[in-house]
Amino acid sequence: MADEKEKKPLQVLKERVGTVPQELRDRVKEHSKIKGAITKALKEGPMTIPEISRAAGLPSPTVMWHLMSMKKYGKVAEAEQAGDYLKYELILDKK
Repeated sequence: MADEKEKKPLQVLKERVGTVPQELRDRVKEHSKIKGAITKALKEGPMTIPEISRAAGLPSPTVMWHLMSMKKYGKVAEAEQAGDYLKYELILDKK
């Protein structure tokens, strides 16, 4: 028991449940790459989903899925209407 108290919580968790599967690590890495490409595109200014798709070199459904995730967590917001599309913009951290 005393030995377990000296271990860091993350180390104890790894011992109990094992390591993260490679497939999951690869998926997280891919999602981070996609969100990075969307963020880079939006640094140019507000864009529609088709514009982000072209700028990031990603399919529109992929852009939309990740963009909605980023919107949910306060990373992007709707900017203005552009024809039939909404434009999205980055929300800058105020740190």
